[in-house]
Amino acid sequence: MGLFSRLPSEPVYNTLAVVQRTGVPADTFRAWERRYGIPQPNRTAGNQRRYSDQDIATIAWLRDQTSSGLNISQAVDLFRQRDLTTPDVEVRSSYDQALPADNRLGHFVHAIADALIAFDGAQASRVLEDALALLPVEQVCLEILQPVLYEIGRKWEAQEIGISAEHFATSFIIRRLGALYNQAEQVPGRGVILAACPEGELHEAGLLLTSLILTRRGMNILYLGPNLPTDDLIATVQRLKPELVLLSASTAPSAEKLALACREIMARSESHSPEIGYGGSIFIDRPELRTGIDGHFLGTSADDAADKVEALVTSRLAAVS
Repeated sequence: MGLFSRLPSEPVYNTLAVVQRTGVPADTFRAWERRYGIPQPNRTAGNQRRYSDQDIATIAWLRDQTSSGLNISQAVDLFRQRDLTTPDVEVRSSYDQALPADNRLGHFVHAIADALIAFDGAQASRVLEDALALLPVEQVCLEILQPVLYEIGRKWEAQEIGISAEHFATSFIIRRLGALYNQAEQVPGRGVILAACPEGELHEAGLLLTSLILTRRGMNILYLGPNLPTDDLIATVQRLKPELVLLSASTAPSAEKLALACREIMARSESHSPEIGYGGSIFIDRPELRTGIDGHFLGTSADDAADKVEALVTSRLAAVS
């Protein structure tokens, strides 16, 4: 077991994604690869580099060592020594030194939330990139970014922060989730899932997070985003014939629009009626709104929703095969 063996080894990230996650220029880590054989990306059929979470952690670790005063050859030698002699070591960074393992995630959450409340996007990005270098993307999304959203929302509802800070923080997280979603490779062949917020619904963070998790699990997600008119949704369903439509709402009026969209999808689907999954904070706060909706409630978290969507699609595809 090596230094970063606890991290996923699947080659899923392109060069741009590595640059965005580590802050290390592509020319730099490509030079490390040529000269020292570190990192060791895979190649696609078109000879494009693809990096794993282990590769990203390695690049970030070398970045930190050179920033602390070592030259790159010394950093590589130290890396190889630790890689050979330290099994499955718990990697530490400037943001979690001296923190117990069970406090590290909370530290990331508070550091990112505090930076966003202070309108310091650069600091929030640095903390987030550090987390991404140490932890799997899914864990960062579910155990760091999702709690940051909850914390920001709680502070806004308690009038501890203004609406500008809430908007800034939410927009930051949506941009980062969108970047991670765009970097994840779509895997066709497991059925199409359409993901959208109904007309009038602008809060897309939960839907985008669920879509990202499903994409990283190999599901084929077509993300249509917020505020989608019902007629356009119906037309897209009729054209693409998805296996499942994933909808999200956060307010009572949006929940009504969602219920209408579900009825219209089922009524206007001809030979192909998709499964419908739905969720959102309003259905957690007011469970009575789930009554009469022609679809499957997907639970109280993005992880639960992804599990239920995957089960629904797998069961549907098995039934028609």
